[in-house]
Amino acid sequence: MGRAVLFASIAAVSACALFPSLDGLGGQDASSPPNDASHDPTELPDTTPPESGGDTSVADVVTGPLYERVVTIVNGGSTPLPVGYTIGVPFPASQIQAAVSAGKMRADLADLGVKGPSGERDRLIDASPFPSVVWFSLSAQIAGGATDTSYAITYGDPNASSPPANGAAVFAFYDDFVGTSLDGSKWMSQGTVSVSGGELTLPKGGLGAVTTLSLPATTTVEWRAKISDPTSDPDGQTGFYYWFGFQRNGDFVTTDPWILWIARDESLVGAEDDADGCPNDCANTPGAQNNGFRNYGIERQPLETIFSIDNATSYSTPATNDQAMSLMIRNFLVTSDVVVDWMRARTRNYPEPTVSLGPEQQL
Repeated sequence: MGRAVLFASIAAVSACALFPSLDGLGGQDASSPPNDASHDPTELPDTTPPESGGDTSVADVVTGPLYERVVTIVNGGSTPLPVGYTIGVPFPASQIQAAVSAGKMRADLADLGVKGPSGERDRLIDASPFPSVVWFSLSAQIAGGATDTSYAITYGDPNASSPPANGAAVFAFYDDFVGTSLDGSKWMSQGTVSVSGGELTLPKGGLGAVTTLSLPATTTVEWRAKISDPTSDPDGQTGFYYWFGFQRNGDFVTTDPWILWIARDESLVGAEDDADGCPNDCANTPGAQNNGFRNYGIERQPLETIFSIDNATSYSTPATNDQAMSLMIRNFLVTSDVVVDWMRARTRNYPEPTVSLGPEQQL
C-alpha cells in the first residue's frame, strides 16, 4: 500500500494515483513500481546508447532537464511565509498527459523535479483521484505582500533518476509507515498497533491508539485509511467504535476537545467538532461507511473547520481555531482492523498564498 503521498506511475494520469502513494493520496514516489496489478506500467523512452556510428538523438545525449515552468507564489497576506512552508502547485493531469504523449516527460514522472534558489527540492505529486498537484516546501522566506518566482518545475531528461521525494521535507508532518515498527519520533502509542507493508494497523480488539505531538491551530491533515468490517460492534466496556483527526494535546484521554471523523454506529461515519468555540457540539449527518480505502481531510481555518471525505467537502462549521491539538487515530472495534496507508499535515497561513504555474519554456 501507500508509500506516502500519493503518487504512482502515471500510466494514465487520469486513472492512477501518483503520489503520498500511488494508490491514493498517500502515494508512492515516482520511482516505486505500481502496487496494484490494475496499474499497467507505461513504456519509457528508449535510452539505449546508439551503436558506434549510429544516429545520436536528443534522448541519447540529454544529461539534464529540457523544459521548465516557472512557479509564481504571491503572498497576499501580511505574515511572511516561513522556510519550510508547504506549497502546492496545480499541474492539471491533462497537461501532464500532454507532455508525456509528446515525449517531453517520462510516463513514470521520474524526470519531474522542482528547483529553487538553493537547488533541487524534495517533491511529492498528487494525481487522480486527487487534483494534480506538485508539492514542495520553501527554502527561503517570502515576505508579506511579496511575489516570488525563484522556483520552477523541470522535466525532459529521459535518463533521469527519481528526484528527491522525502515527505518529511515537504510537509510539517508526514508518515507513509515504511519499515516494521511505529516511528517513535512522530508518534506515541497505546494498546496494540503494528506497522508492515507500508501500512499502520490498529487491530481488532486491540484498543489501539496513536497520537502525535501538538500541531498549530491552522493545520490541515489528510490521510488514507480503511475499516475492514464497518459492521463491527464497539468495545463492550467503552462503547466506542473508531475515530481519526485532532484530539486534545499529547495524551490519550477520551474526551474533548476533538475535531475528527468518528463512528458512533455500525456502518456510519461522520464529522464532529467539539473544540475552539464551535457552537453546540458541531456535527454533520453521518454517512455510509464501506470497507475500502477512503481519503479523509480536516482543514482548520481561523474561523472555520472544513471536513472532506473522498476528496470532496462533506461538512463545514464556524469555529475559532486558535488551539494547538494533536493528531489522533483510535480503534475500539471488536471484529475490524483500522488500517492507515499514510497521513500528512501542513500548517497554513491565511489568507493563503496564490500559486500558479507558468508556460513551458525550453532550456
